[in-house]
Order: sequence, then structure tokens, then C-alpha cells
Amino acid sequence: KIMEKKLLFKIALKIRGKDYSKQYKEIKSIKTKDDLIRVQNKYLENLILHSYYNVPYYRKIFGEINIVKNNQVDLSKFGKIPILTKDLIRKNQKDLISKDYKKRKHYWNSSGGSTGEPLKLLQDETYRKWSNATEAYYYNNMLNINERIVKKILLWGSERDLFEGSIGFRAKISNWLNNRITLNSFKMTEKDIKSYIDIINSSKPKLIRGYAGSLYELCKYAERKNLKIYTPKILISAAETLRDEMREKIEKIFKTKLYDFYGSREVGAMAGECKNNFMHIFMFNNYMEILDMNNQPAEEGKIIITNLHNYSMPLIRYEIGDTAIGDPKQCQCKNILPTLKKITGRITDHFVLKDETLIYGEYFTHLFYLKEWVKTFQVIQEDYEKIKILMVLEKKINTNDKKDIENKIRLVMGQNCQINWEFVKDIPKTPQGKHLYTKSLIFK
Repeated sequence: KIMEKKLLFKIALKIRGKDYSKQYKEIKSIKTKDDLIRVQNKYLENLILHSYYNVPYYRKIFGEINIVKNNQVDLSKFGKIPILTKDLIRKNQKDLISKDYKKRKHYWNSSGGSTGEPLKLLQDETYRKWSNATEAYYYNNMLNINERIVKKILLWGSERDLFEGSIGFRAKISNWLNNRITLNSFKMTEKDIKSYIDIINSSKPKLIRGYAGSLYELCKYAERKNLKIYTPKILISAAETLRDEMREKIEKIFKTKLYDFYGSREVGAMAGECKNNFMHIFMFNNYMEILDMNNQPAEEGKIIITNLHNYSMPLIRYEIGDTAIGDPKQCQCKNILPTLKKITGRITDHFVLKDETLIYGEYFTHLFYLKEWVKTFQVIQEDYEKIKILMVLEKKINTNDKKDIENKIRLVMGQNCQINWEFVKDIPKTPQGKHLYTKSLIFK
């Protein structure tokens, strides 16, 4: 049956024009670091040339910095291209769309919009094929598993993905072809979590992939109820920042290593974790930079992404909203792709002081872990010296813990920081089903 599904899946891809075998073969042909740089530069130069001649927004900018001359690209001037923010995309959406987009099989997509209004983006099949080929490379060559045919469970939370992927005949056929069970993590009651654990234990999937927060909540419930969970061959966290405490709990309960995957709706697959806990950057799909708050190269800072394959609406030097720590050393797993030490969160996960000092969100989440009276929480920076804490209690609050948390918050936010507690029954997730543990309203 598996081989039949594999054959039918390949046929379906070809019929629908979504076969990415050509892109996958090109990725597999990259054997050395020189090959990697050559391939990335080739697609970067092609993208810049295309954007110069076909995208009004970039025609103006590239002309100002003279990055294209006599049909040649001067990549030494790449760093002069202004950072593309979400606000700039909203203001210049029409001018960011390529004049020849109708030549491609294009479609509209949107960003998650966890921190504000979602972005509306035009993408095309070439972009999708490269992203799918990149994911296939990650599964097959770094995790040694054929994701397309193995039995898998997806613990996912996006309303749009779930509604488009779990309702109707076509969706049922897609789930069958992909050998996939989708569990809705958008809203998980204790009854839901118990049924999900039962499904995992009965179906015995080779692969489980889910939101970091959803996997974490499932594992906390299993620990409280002393329930065992089936151990898959591969366990993957995605879509949310994976914090150290979350990883530790998930690996403890599932009794296996957890691999973190980094991707987005805007630019597709960006990086994937190897067995040595390093995130390998998929250079053949995206060009990634790490910059400080002054837009200068840094070991730790915000992630700036250029997708190399979406010609319908190019995103060049796009500030995606996440932060990371880079790593210049080659990983011992011998994969030639460069690495990140860690994805440290979204910009809005972090808090900022009046002098623009950045306080990483994980500082605040650490204050609540291992507190038995805490069920779940959210820390919100409403102003430079105003913090609100939403708290769902597991049992009666420990006043000594509460005072200690307040003291440690004021240690970094200032002694005049006003801290307000709100005890609630539930903390709403984002429309994408994500739980934000920290959120700053300072960043717009």
C-alpha cells in the first residue's frame, strides 16, 4: 500500500504541475562549500536582475545604489539595499509585484500575522517547488526518513491550514496519499489532549510534527496524568520558538530527540536542526543575514531573509521578525550548510527599554518554569515601564514566588516598572493557534 501511495503521489504531483524532482536533484548535486556559494550567488544575481527589470519597487532602489550595470550584478553592493519591513510591503504591495507575474502559475498567500495584520503575498509554483524540495532534502538527507510515505501525525494549529487541509473529499484524499493524520491543536481541552495521546499510541506513527507549544502542552498533561506516549522515529517542532524548558519536557516524555524546523509562509523553509542541535541554513532556498538593531552584521540579532525563487513578488532583505544566534564553525555532522546556534524568538517576544536595550523574552519565561502553581501564563510589555501578566493558576498562588518574580522583572525593566497581574481562566491563542508566552506592544 505504501508503494502504491508513493506512485500515486508522484503522478498527482506531475498532473498538477507540482513535481519538484528537478529542484531536488539540483540540491543533491551540491557537494562542496564552493558549490553552495556558487548556486546561491547564481540565484541571487538572477533574482536581482529580474527584480531590476520587472519590479517597480526594486527598479527605483537598485538604480539609486547602482547594483546593476551593463546587465551585471555587483553583489558587493547587496548590503546597501534597504531592509524590507512588513509596513513597507503593505505600503508598496502593488509596486512589489512583478510586471510579468501572469507568466507563472501564481497564487496568493498570507503571513501568519501573529503580532498584527497579516501580509498578503503573491507566490508561484517555482517558489513552492523549491521549498518542498528543500524540506525533502532535510528529511531524507539530514533526518534519514522519507517524510512523504511514512505514517505521520501532524499536531497543527493554524485555522486556515486546518480548514483547508481537513475538510472535504480532496483533503481526505490528500491526507490518505500523504499517510497523514491531522490533529487540531488550535484549541486543546484536556479531553482533546487525552484523545490525541490515544490516537498517537494506537496509530504508532514514524513521524510526529507539531507546534512547539502544542507538543509542550500535550507533554505536560501526560506527565500530570502519568500517561505514556508512543516514541516515534522522528519528532519535529515547528512554527513557534522552541524554548529550552519546552525541549527538555518534550524529549523527556516522548523519550527521543526533538528536532527543530524553521520556516515561514513568506519565504518557506529556512533552517533545520541536525543531531548535534545546530540549525543548518538552507542556503539554496534563502539567503540569510543576521543584523543588529542598527542593521550591521552581528553574531546575534534579527534575521533578514532574501528568498531566491519567488519571482512573482520578490522579498529581498526582508525583516521577518525573528532573532537568532549565528555560528561560524562547521558542525561535526559534516553537512556543508552553515549553522545557527539557536533561533531565539520573535522580535516582539523580546522587551525593549527606552535606551533601546533589548531584553530577551526567555528571561521572563524562565521566571515561571517549575512553579507548580502556574498552569500557563503570558507576560505583556504594554509600555517601557509597564508589564501585565496574564496567569492561569494550577492551584493557589505562592506569594513568595510572586514577589520574587516581580523583583526579577524590575531588575531588568527598572525599579519603577509597574507590574499588574490578571488571573484568567484561559489565555487566547493567536488566529494561527500559537501561544505567545511573551509579547511586547512597543514593537510595531
